[in-house]
Amino acid sequence: MVEIFIANLGNIAIIYSEMEHSQKSTPTQLGSKIRAIRKEKGLSLEQISAKSGVALATLSRMENGKGSGTFRTHQKVAEALGLTMPELYQGLDSAQDETVAIDSKSGEAEIFRYDEKASAVFLAKQIAGKQMLPQMILISEGGATSTEQYPLGTERWLFCLEGTVQVRVGEQSITLPSGGTLYFKASLAHQMKNTGAEAVKVISVTSPSVL
Repeated sequence: MVEIFIANLGNIAIIYSEMEHSQKSTPTQLGSKIRAIRKEKGLSLEQISAKSGVALATLSRMENGKGSGTFRTHQKVAEALGLTMPELYQGLDSAQDETVAIDSKSGEAEIFRYDEKASAVFLAKQIAGKQMLPQMILISEGGATSTEQYPLGTERWLFCLEGTVQVRVGEQSITLPSGGTLYFKASLAHQMKNTGAEAVKVISVTSPSVL
């Protein structure tokens, strides 16, 4: 199912707000859990460092609550421990209100790079366990994202902020201009490509959150 709607929404300010059961944890909580699981599996810090590619000093700071690490660091550590991201974050919830505002230009947002011409900026913190995955997709001239395909029941919504993006969803190809939106079932194979002469910026929201 693919729906196309063209709209001029003007400037957009992005604020992610979650009012119940937020995924907010302290560095000490996460570090203690990593240490406990590591010891349970009989692994040393040196072994986790070698398996994950995360510096030994970074791992030591995380386990001792001196630093929280980045989302990518968490992902690498989880893989080294044989865990999924939801499993790593499970039990670290705190039932308190949370409003998180992220400035994508400030350097505080996590960035995933498809390659040198395409990247995704995460517009929320501690993505695993969230009900949605908000991102800003940035694609340079001639660039494209990887082909993505998520589990059944996953939905995705796109809003083209700047430029013109070609979106392939299953067997369909849709050209989305600036101000256009697109909704589709993300269980279909899909890809975004910049076929124009200017950089593309697309707001993407995937639900539930998948990584």
